Amino acid sequence: MKRITALLLTALIFITSLLPACAVNDNASEQRVLVKIDGYLFNLLEKTTPEDFLAAYGEYRSCSSEGEFIGTGDKITAKDGNEYTAVIYGDGDGDGEITVYDYILVRRLYMGTVKLEKHFELACTLGDTVDQFDYIYVKRHVLETFDVSRLMHREPLETDGKIDGNGIKIAYIPLDNRPVNKDRVEYLAAAAGFELLIPDEDLYRTALDNMTPNSDGSTLGNREELLKWLKSVENDCDYFVISLDQLISGGLVGSRYLCNTDLTFETEVADYIIELAENKHVVLFDTVMRLASTVGYQGYDLNTYNALRSYGQVARKQLSGDALNVDNIIAGYRKNDRGNTIQVSVSDTVLDRYLASRERKLRIIDYLLTNACEDIERIYIGVDDSSPQTTIQTNEINYITSLGGDNMTLFAGADELGLMGIAAVATDVYGKAECKVTYFGEGKDWAADEFDTATLASNIDKHFASIGASTDSNDENALQVLVLTRSNSVSYYADALMKQAIKNVNAGIPTCVIDASNNTHALGEAMLDNNFDIAALLGYSNWNTVANATGIALSNAVARYMYIYNCSDVTEASNDAFVKTMTFALIKDISYKRKGITDLSNSSAYGPATIVSRINSSKIMVSDGEYASHGRVSVSNFRYPWNRSFEATFDIKVS
Repeated sequence: MKRITALLLTALIFITSLLPACAVNDNASEQRVLVKIDGYLFNLLEKTTPEDFLAAYGEYRSCSSEGEFIGTGDKITAKDGNEYTAVIYGDGDGDGEITVYDYILVRRLYMGTVKLEKHFELACTLGDTVDQFDYIYVKRHVLETFDVSRLMHREPLETDGKIDGNGIKIAYIPLDNRPVNKDRVEYLAAAAGFELLIPDEDLYRTALDNMTPNSDGSTLGNREELLKWLKSVENDCDYFVISLDQLISGGLVGSRYLCNTDLTFETEVADYIIELAENKHVVLFDTVMRLASTVGYQGYDLNTYNALRSYGQVARKQLSGDALNVDNIIAGYRKNDRGNTIQVSVSDTVLDRYLASRERKLRIIDYLLTNACEDIERIYIGVDDSSPQTTIQTNEINYITSLGGDNMTLFAGADELGLMGIAAVATDVYGKAECKVTYFGEGKDWAADEFDTATLASNIDKHFASIGASTDSNDENALQVLVLTRSNSVSYYADALMKQAIKNVNAGIPTCVIDASNNTHALGEAMLDNNFDIAALLGYSNWNTVANATGIALSNAVARYMYIYNCSDVTEASNDAFVKTMTFALIKDISYKRKGITDLSNSSAYGPATIVSRINSSKIMVSDGEYASHGRVSVSNFRYPWNRSFEATFDIKVS
């Protein structure tokens, strides 16, 4: 979406004019801890009169403000004679109030279209440089859906600056009912102290041909009932993590199957999401349709899948400029890059339905992105079954990318996006996550895997940036992310990574491990072969594609890290949920992936029972560098909710 700046600003100014006038800051006289850095005075509140400020802070004797309120740039003199320049987060124009004009300045500063004096620049950013989160915070403050006074502009030395985010409610519409979209997300949200509101599984369940249909007789999620549910919890939640595929198509499988041309309902859903995002924090995720549909759904067999996947892999003519539009993309579906009709060994009926499904999906995301402006705080687009080659997806990807702004990220993966939405809420509540990435192996700049369109490093950088995390922090308390890359010496680098992980855990350094080696066992074996507290990690994954593994491990680690380092009350319930998070990851991504073990009592070297025993003998991180024991873990009821081994799951109890 090419953002029309003038229209956006007009809309914001109009909305602001409708909001009730705010009174002088009721908290102006509180003893908020101020921070002095290099002659600047941070952490002042907006709408604070000089009189109230001097009455509240006895160490200061005068203020140069000529307006009603102290503003950024005003000079404040202490009784010891030292003079400081006031910096109020969000007050980029210096009038002491945070208004739509401040949002405009933050936005323009981020886009590089304006230069400001140093104190005004400092007022526009929580960190060292302005980023998209700054203008999201300031915009939300202007719309009165967020109070920036919750944020500490600069951390005082005298206090830990922690806040209590426990009980924040998130309404979650999952992609479908597979464990990666349901079980793992439920564990993660609880491990970060959040209350996850999720509809009854019958409303978002997918039933393949060999499964019992849902209670309403359908085999996909109930779109109308899901929309009703979402509206019913709207007033209870500030945060919404929504799968567009589920809400408009009944799930990922449905998005590959439905081919209706009347998009009245789909447009209604999109309009509701756009309206919701005007007043709430919305994270939306969607997919680019994969090269073929789902085997085992509505009679779709492997031969049809292979034929259509090969058809989709044929290069199409690449469009650009004004020619890159929805109608031209659709018109090019049937022809290769030389303009010839592509042959395929399926009936015309099957081919027409396949292409109609692609068209439907493209038109829906086009409508939403074209009309969403910047109100949706984060938009994640996963390329389902992506390929580095030019395919039927390429023009779709390029077009969607052209519509997106700074709030949209496109990934070569889809099943991690719900988890990432929860992690994004954690950074929104607690601030940007300080992280440091270290690679082990020579594959940092290689293609992440056969599905990825870019290098491993760029894949990981995108995942970090999109959830509000850095990759190169020098903070001694930063989350250390250790990544095993593809390598000609995987075992060697796996051992090197484990030595660093053990060193980190012994030193109380928060650590996450991502296995991007495309090796099913080297790192998992190294983790279990060493004398290592495996549950002391904040995140781990080796699941499916590298994009999936990155999103899963990083989401688990960042959300938990932000919670235990920044929340004033780490609860026992969150600890239990975190133990479940790690138990699922370690059994599913080591034991099950390595050998396909279905017997949870298997106590072989890498069996589930062995992993559970190791977890029960490990401590978990519960605060800044501190570890504690946890309840005893047990697992049971191994099963396949989709009657497929890939979606295996099991119950976890912590007592």
